[in-house]
Amino acid sequence: MSMTLRPPRVVIVIDGGEQWSFWARRALFRAGRVWGGAGLAVVPHHDGEVHPVLLRACQAYDPDYVVTYPPTVGDLEFFDPGWFQITSADGDCVTGEERLRLLEQASAEVVPVQTDAAARDQIAAECSTYQTSEHGELHEAIEILGENDVQHFPTVLNMQSTWHGSVLACPSDWGGALGAAVACYAGVAAPPARDASEPEITGEVRKDIASWLLGNAGATPPNELLWHPTSALGIDTAAATTANDRTMTHLLPITAGFPHRQTGLLVLGDTAEDFALSRLWRLTFGTAHWLPSVLGVSEEHVPWPIERGVTRIARRLNEHAGKLAITSMSLSHTELTEARAHLRAARPVTNPAPARNTDLDVLTSQNLPWKQSATVSLAVNDQWDSIVTIPVTVDDMATTRMAAPLPPPILTHPELAAQSDTNWHVDVQWRPGQAVRRRGLDSLALFADRPTMMQTWARSSRDGVTYQAQRYDLVVAGTRNENRLARVALRDLSLQAWVAAKGTEHGLQVRVSDAGRRATLLADMLGGRQSYTELFGGVLLPALRAMLPKSASTTAAYPDRQGIALSAGEGVLSFAGICARTPNLPKDEVRRRIDAASRAGVIRRGLVLRCATCEHKQFQTIDNISQRWTCQRCDALSDLDQWSWKAPNDEPIWFYDLHPVGRQVLRDNGHVPALLSTYLRNKQNPRNTFDDVAEVEFVKDGQPEVELDLVTYTDDTITVAECKSSGNDLVGRSGRAEITKKCTAASRIRADQLVFATTAERWTSASRSTIETTTQNYSSWRPAGAPKVVLIAGLGTDDVSAEVSGSN
Repeated sequence: MSMTLRPPRVVIVIDGGEQWSFWARRALFRAGRVWGGAGLAVVPHHDGEVHPVLLRACQAYDPDYVVTYPPTVGDLEFFDPGWFQITSADGDCVTGEERLRLLEQASAEVVPVQTDAAARDQIAAECSTYQTSEHGELHEAIEILGENDVQHFPTVLNMQSTWHGSVLACPSDWGGALGAAVACYAGVAAPPARDASEPEITGEVRKDIASWLLGNAGATPPNELLWHPTSALGIDTAAATTANDRTMTHLLPITAGFPHRQTGLLVLGDTAEDFALSRLWRLTFGTAHWLPSVLGVSEEHVPWPIERGVTRIARRLNEHAGKLAITSMSLSHTELTEARAHLRAARPVTNPAPARNTDLDVLTSQNLPWKQSATVSLAVNDQWDSIVTIPVTVDDMATTRMAAPLPPPILTHPELAAQSDTNWHVDVQWRPGQAVRRRGLDSLALFADRPTMMQTWARSSRDGVTYQAQRYDLVVAGTRNENRLARVALRDLSLQAWVAAKGTEHGLQVRVSDAGRRATLLADMLGGRQSYTELFGGVLLPALRAMLPKSASTTAAYPDRQGIALSAGEGVLSFAGICARTPNLPKDEVRRRIDAASRAGVIRRGLVLRCATCEHKQFQTIDNISQRWTCQRCDALSDLDQWSWKAPNDEPIWFYDLHPVGRQVLRDNGHVPALLSTYLRNKQNPRNTFDDVAEVEFVKDGQPEVELDLVTYTDDTITVAECKSSGNDLVGRSGRAEITKKCTAASRIRADQLVFATTAERWTSASRSTIETTTQNYSSWRPAGAPKVVLIAGLGTDDVSAEVSGSN
């Protein structure tokens, strides 16, 4: 496994109303004083509601904390004159000089805002912040960004090597969209003025700012952006660092995953949501630029720095098989298409760049690819992706558990080691990893033992498991710094264990159903879940199903004379009979698979014999056959001679029987989840792992609430599936009730896809209508929106169809 040390990832919630630029710059000023503050995200809300696209953006960003930064009494009074009201002892409202005196005394006090808290809870519910059980409820590590949060957000100003001289930053008196754009890029070095408005600047200054924001070569930011606590004499703005840079002391950006085919964003629009989307995308994936209209992007003649910058960014992404897309939270698809045409028209005719290098896609914010594999993050320099070897054990649910704790996450740089208030976070990535990432999980579910779970907080993060380096249990004064750090043992949960942990959060127990118990038994015999699905959901399935004949007559059940019916529902096939039912599989491959299943005992090789005493026709496995064999019905001994096997005259034919548990699985249509699992596995990227669990029940007070036919996890996508052998099963009141239960389960475990699959050629119109209506009208989807609903038909055939519900 590997360990990476880094500063915290934080989302600060702000009001998205008219003063959003001030609240955003205020938050970024706070960020500019803490270690790693350049990586802080700001998300707006309106009356406590956060846009679903920004909720998905926060999921991808994967914050350690989601916090509010309450306004002060002075802030609220400034923006709403007369807001500050206080009554005297006799109940009268204090006015005049006394009111002004009391207002001045209380001006710096913070006032928690209910709508901010509601928005914070909404974002935190969609993310995977630090949380743990307390009195039966999940309790989060920190919810409000205050002045006493040093242990979570250490100040960068205490570090000797941090440059405290002149920096590039948003001027205090710059507000509006331009102020927010500069603050997002460079940071804020001084508290923003409450009365700041959109600055009045010359055309040349605007061009310089646009060129600088887009990273054009040789771009020189204007002198107006230079903040200097002492003197600005002799400072070259082209070489000056930014306020954001000084929060990056001893940190560097790293990229995880595969950076190929990455999408970069050009975000247009002037709203708080446009600003937030751009910043969240840049913090998560690396390439995003916000171009509010104040920079001239929508003017008749687009300023040359914008045209040049957009061309350069698009070409750079294209060189790595990526692309640049135009998007917005406030503009429609039509408006974005017109903006793309406007930018294309601005391209110089005298030196046109190849279209393939500078072309722009149009993506509405609802269609942004949040599942990109490459993510960026900040890490402590020289202390990322460190390989650690730890002994582990694996339990019967395939959960891996550390048998010894990880080494203490020591910062090696002398300056960092000397900072007693510097808290950092440790990302642990299992190799190979199977854990479901993000989606919230009780901290206690991630620890391998009780002693280590009492030391600190842990959470399920986008790269594995993250925990805080500092210990929060009893640390005696005078303890060496090394022993003030947590040494934790963690668990890498299997999918089944993860589903059980999510059920526990809702007061439910999760158990394997009777059908799941049979599937698990066969999977154990075959050596794993994948081998089971390949047998019962693969090319041999037609042969296995042929071992359940409807007729007890051999002539009727097997007219090709390649099988024998022992009774209705119980038959055996010869090797030739198996091959005839798997025509697309070479005989040597059929032999290999049959032999593997025979070694496992799921398919049994033997002879069909008649008892000489009771004349009962029966299948005798090869292990029970000898010259004198025992009848299963009357226990009489018979000789193994030609009369016993009847035909042919020379030597008996080997037949193949299916284990009784396997027959029961087929009778209960348990092969349908296996078919779906095989189909979904074959559709995945070969580089990705695929994990699934079938036939699990959510139980409350001993009574089953809902059974999930299949849950899969691959490419950071959770799929919940309902599997049917008929295309007309989900109709009427019972169908609606069943679909509603699946919706509830999918919401609880934060599924990305809800699949309804059938082996029938198609879903009937009645079933389709019930599925679409019920899922669309379900009222308890998570704030980020409903999962993608997919209808699959034709499982087990060469003509499988998959359709996203509502796509037409």
